[in-house]
Amino acid sequence: MLRALCEYYDCLRARPDSGLIKEGYSKIIVNCNLVLRADGSIRAILPYVRDIAVGKKVKTVGKEEIFPFRNSISGIAAETIDHREKYLFGLEWDKNKEGLATTANSVKAFEKCREVNLAFLQGIDSPLAQAYMSFMLNWRPEEQTQNPELLKLGKDYAAAKFVITLEGEETFPLNRLPQVCAKWEQSLSSSNEGGVIGQDAISGEYLPLARTHDKIAGIRGGQASGVNLVCFNNTAFESYGRTKSYNASISQKSMKKYTTALNFLVSSPMHRQTIGDMTLLYWANTKDSEKPYLDFLSFSLFSPSSDEAKDEILDSVFRKLREGRTPDMDFADLSTDFYILGVKPNVSRLAVKLFERSKFGKLMANVAKHCNDLSFSVNDRQLSVWEIDRAMQSPVTNESPDPALQAKLLLSIIKVLPYPQTLLNTVVRRCRTDRDNAEKQFYSVSSTRARIIKACLIRKKYITEVYNMLQENSPDTAYNLGRLFAVLEKIQSDALKSVNASIKDKFFSSACATPYLVFPRLLKLAQAHLSKLGDGARICSDKLIQSILSNINSAFPKALNMEEQGMFILGYYQQKQNLYTKNSKGEEK
Repeated sequence: MLRALCEYYDCLRARPDSGLIKEGYSKIIVNCNLVLRADGSIRAILPYVRDIAVGKKVKTVGKEEIFPFRNSISGIAAETIDHREKYLFGLEWDKNKEGLATTANSVKAFEKCREVNLAFLQGIDSPLAQAYMSFMLNWRPEEQTQNPELLKLGKDYAAAKFVITLEGEETFPLNRLPQVCAKWEQSLSSSNEGGVIGQDAISGEYLPLARTHDKIAGIRGGQASGVNLVCFNNTAFESYGRTKSYNASISQKSMKKYTTALNFLVSSPMHRQTIGDMTLLYWANTKDSEKPYLDFLSFSLFSPSSDEAKDEILDSVFRKLREGRTPDMDFADLSTDFYILGVKPNVSRLAVKLFERSKFGKLMANVAKHCNDLSFSVNDRQLSVWEIDRAMQSPVTNESPDPALQAKLLLSIIKVLPYPQTLLNTVVRRCRTDRDNAEKQFYSVSSTRARIIKACLIRKKYITEVYNMLQENSPDTAYNLGRLFAVLEKIQSDALKSVNASIKDKFFSSACATPYLVFPRLLKLAQAHLSKLGDGARICSDKLIQSILSNINSAFPKALNMEEQGMFILGYYQQKQNLYTKNSKGEEK
């Protein structure tokens, strides 16, 4: 996995439009511009923002700036060319007094910032660098609580992030100064010298090993400061006299590659989806644009985009894949390696829940197989993983499906494996226990749930694709019992029109699990309902009941297992759809 991430880093580096940050730097969102005079005094604090379109609205946000690498560690730790308000000014916003104030922490932060930055900027011949050094030398936090420029920010001071510029050159900040970048990169080279030399487990080269590994930021549910994928936080995990992450035998070079690639994936909405408590990351190992690959996966597994023209092309390709035909895919190389990684935070560390590599063509064929198994017809739209997830949830409770189920489901899709048994169990249970609500247009046995049950039974080889439509001659007892229940429900509805509680409300769950106890009573009740129908409807309904009963060659089963219950629900759904389908004259069957 780490080797794959390192290879992906190299692919990103080869792409001029990848937006990958240069090694040793961090991307920061900045919203304020601290403009200094040549003597280091504050000339002004200006907004440093841009407008972006969010739907039909325009939103003002901070600008992105590249700074020397940020470590994101806890405690007081100043950065080179710091952008944070507490470190720059030694002041914090007091919510109670609604003003600026000094604290022991803020003063300590400023002093640390002054120490780090004066040492770093020493010897840099630049008016801006000299002005900043003068500012740091002359600034006294305790004397600046009423500074008018800072007070103008008000409570926004607490969220302010700064670039530093010189009066008359407000568009060229200190962090972009060539001398600053050159000195920073020189310091990076010297910091990599020395240390423990060992064989890199990824590249095989003998290089300086990484003592600690950079954190991965932005993982949902993880710590704000980031989480580690590789770490040794207990001496029990150390061996051969090595401490910390020297035990991993990963070089500083490879560590920077895989952490940079991971942080890039996490920060990119195109490469990331969140399913339950798992963050799903995916990428194509290509030096060309990844967009066609990512668009295709998102369209087939997650949701269509807002680009109808693009979706129409993807739908045409996907339809051919589902029909088993070879589509024209000039926009993507089917032999490209495609990776899917599922991770979940565990306190300060990152747990890997899923990691799969596949050729893109094979992956798409497997996803098409999944969508085909989930459909009753090739014209059915594909179900996204969100819809499958929602189908397992009750509309009246906050009950969530098994967190481990999403990873197992994705693995089944990617590798064409049987769907997890939990998926079938959960959906059958929801069909049995949920109650219909016509006002909210909610039905416990919905098309989505029926399709999921059918797909689970196909993958278990319990049935074949022949059950894509109503099977009137099916020999399966459970399937015919489901059909029979749908017919009895329709007879009750036609006879009584409106009832407080239908036979589905009262008996569906027990009929699905223990037919022996329920169906004799339901058939007796149906005779009373049939007597209230007209002659034509009564004769047709009675013939349909007899036709279904003739397919049941033995007595009603005492109990049905989970697969049989799935067949019962499938038969119920398909028979009900058939009963309520309108004929050419607009009349219900």
